[in-house]
Amino acid sequence: MRDFLIIWWAQVTSRIGTQISQFVLPLLVLSATGSASTAGMIAALEQVPYVLLAIPAGALVERWNKQVVMAIGNFARAVLFGLLAGYLLGGGTNVLFIAVTVLSSGVVYTFFDQASGTVFPRILPAHELARASGWVEGTTAMTEVLGPALGGALIGLGANTMEGAGYAFGADAITYVIAGIGVLCLRTSLRPVAVQERHEPLWASIREGISYLLSHTELRRLALANFVNIAALGTVWLSFMTLMRTEFHIDSSRTGLLLSLGALSGVLGSFCSGTLHRRLGAYGVMLFTGLGWSAGELIMALAPAPWAAVLGLALALWVAPPYFSTLYAHRMSIIPQPMHTRINSIYRLLAQAGLPLGLASGGALLESLGSRGFLALAAAVFLVAAITVHLRVHREKSQ
Repeated sequence: MRDFLIIWWAQVTSRIGTQISQFVLPLLVLSATGSASTAGMIAALEQVPYVLLAIPAGALVERWNKQVVMAIGNFARAVLFGLLAGYLLGGGTNVLFIAVTVLSSGVVYTFFDQASGTVFPRILPAHELARASGWVEGTTAMTEVLGPALGGALIGLGANTMEGAGYAFGADAITYVIAGIGVLCLRTSLRPVAVQERHEPLWASIREGISYLLSHTELRRLALANFVNIAALGTVWLSFMTLMRTEFHIDSSRTGLLLSLGALSGVLGSFCSGTLHRRLGAYGVMLFTGLGWSAGELIMALAPAPWAAVLGLALALWVAPPYFSTLYAHRMSIIPQPMHTRINSIYRLLAQAGLPLGLASGGALLESLGSRGFLALAAAVFLVAAITVHLRVHREKSQ
């Protein structure tokens, strides 16, 4: 477990810094430009490289030493955000400099994510993957609560928002240095499994990964179910906030507090992942979480008071970590190890595509159906997706 604890600690440290930056960045751009649309565009820049580069990055990282990729990724982001911190503390206000830093960080993260996302099967036995992934999901949820609080405190140290953002990005840079040093302490070899594949043309390697995913019935089904679930999950917070405003007339500050209370259940759910995986199996967990999401959305749709809506939100967020950690462990177990990074990059890209689709369509449906009608529809989507996967698996087993 030594190497797992090192990776886990490195990820916790760097994710705290990432959450600080993600909280501070829009405030920084708003302070510099006064434009919310500009702030949104620059914040979105970090996601652009992932969409464009995830698949080729997965094929390339599969040929490289993942330990080296992760170490370089951490140190490169430390340099980028360290330079940005120095620039802001020196009185710089050019938004273009901020945008270039964010875009460069997105490129580095794309390669880093392909390496870090497939490390656990190399350092842990298969039966520990769900539990380990659950720990990661839980600590990620905690950093999402801790990061913004630290970001706000660091901004408060400055005489103005620009200077405070400099302190925040400096702290972010330090977390990446700590994470990079931790990665260098790994003992497990993370060199490529199949050295001969490095001589294969890159496009041929990518095509093989795509073909494998599309031709593998179980992986294809998992990818489709995951796409639908993430598209629907992306609207949970949006629909909850809309419900608070339109039905219960709760102001923004109280809504944020209620969201935080509901989100704490995700931390608890993450530590149940290993137990649920052992007792229910991969598809049992998928059915369980689908029913949980459906019930949570339905409770929010029928909520007579804000506290009932928070209970529904807490249920929906509690079952999310077991779903993601179990799905990760299961797909890693059925993908050949030499193709882990390649196929995982395609799988994750499909999952990433579901989030903006869900938010865009969810926003339109919220306006036309209202918050309660939309929540009832989301409950039905989760229920149908869970039962469909369960029935298909049961039919195949009986055959």
